[in-house]
Amino acid sequence: MSDRHNRLNAIRLVLASVVILGHAWPLTGADGPSLVFLSDVAVNGFFVLSGYLIAESRVRTTLVPYLWRRFLRIYPAFLVSLLLVAAVFAPLAAALEGTSLDVASAAGFVLSNADLRMSQWGIDGTLTAVPAPDSWNGSLWTLFYEALAYVLIGLVLSVAVAARHARWVLPGMFLAVLVLRPLVEGPLEVTTGIYLSGARLVGYFLAGAAVWAWAGRWRPTWVHVVGAGVVYAVLTDQGWADLYGQLPLAVLLLGLGASPSRNWTTRTDLSYGVYIYAYPVQQLLVLLGTASWGVAVNSLLVVLLTLPLALLSWTLVEKPALRAKAWLDPRDRPDRRVPSDGAEGPHAAAVTGRRPD
Repeated sequence: MSDRHNRLNAIRLVLASVVILGHAWPLTGADGPSLVFLSDVAVNGFFVLSGYLIAESRVRTTLVPYLWRRFLRIYPAFLVSLLLVAAVFAPLAAALEGTSLDVASAAGFVLSNADLRMSQWGIDGTLTAVPAPDSWNGSLWTLFYEALAYVLIGLVLSVAVAARHARWVLPGMFLAVLVLRPLVEGPLEVTTGIYLSGARLVGYFLAGAAVWAWAGRWRPTWVHVVGAGVVYAVLTDQGWADLYGQLPLAVLLLGLGASPSRNWTTRTDLSYGVYIYAYPVQQLLVLLGTASWGVAVNSLLVVLLTLPLALLSWTLVEKPALRAKAWLDPRDRPDRRVPSDGAEGPHAAAVTGRRPD
């Protein structure tokens, strides 16, 4: 069976839906027990899967084509999402609220955030009547750290000795971050957000990369998957999962992702589109009064309305953008095409379970 025929795309779609559920409490202003932490767990899971697959992508391509592929996968759809919020979502919100849209602020939303690091969250004259009025897309902040992780793994595996000994180098980097992060959040008293978020997300990314580094000799079985799930549940119960749950989460998700599958998700990746459009859809639904319908109904409506947008994003933006890979990578020219590396995105296409050729 082809390496692409697995459940990883389906897992990413589930993770994107979990992010929606986690965001439902702050966006709707719901009372009672909150599952906001689920959005953090899902984001951590995305970085685990990326680490595994992006490491393999890097060793299959030279540095410049590798970086070009990564750019094509995340940036065009990201930029289009900014434009759609400024030109469609925000004016619609202003019309619903009966307010006046600040055009300069809408333009600033696109221009200020175009470097992938979110610095302007809201658009003046919109979202004045929602529980979370200052943000049009609170999910996009992770993409900056995704890009940093791409560059990090790209540069590290450009060093010949590191590439030859990746089986030790990548786990060593993961262990270094595992040890450093509690120090950063504890005795070192680091308060700068970029360092705290970077230590967290890069740690999960490196956990996935560490599993990849040993894929030629070890692959998670169902016993490992169940054991990892139990360990992660215990860590969660004790409040330690975010600091020390990287490896159990990696084994759990990658083991599940390797399961054979031939469903439609192996050919169409909607997870990125769901991730970048769910938040503004959720804000509009709150403006329409769905907050009073409850968290479950709101989340279900967001999923149902975001899936068509994700399909359009994949069909009209993401997939066409990837055709430009051939500009810098001769392997993707029609006359020299070879099998894909299976890692065409931040939530890439397949778990191979083996070291690349």
